[in-house]
Amino acid sequence: MKDRHLRGRAPKKTAGFCWGRVVRDGTVTYRLFRRDQRGALHMKQITPRSEWSRAAIATELNRARQALRDQVDTVDLELMGVTE
Repeated sequence: MKDRHLRGRAPKKTAGFCWGRVVRDGTVTYRLFRRDQRGALHMKQITPRSEWSRAAIATELNRARQALRDQVDTVDLELMGVTE
């Protein structure tokens, strides 16, 4: 049986957004990745609590994605010299 779905994978080399889900010791961790214009990798990590519903997990992932986007956009604007 193939185990590609269990192995980790490297984030995209482009400036796009990607994510991964890691299961270790029965705990699920979501990792969100995005690269800035230099190609540097930025990451946010979410470990849902056992009492969270699927909707609560989705809400937290959306918040983390938006925070990651804002963080990378700030870095990109500084690299372009738009902000001081």
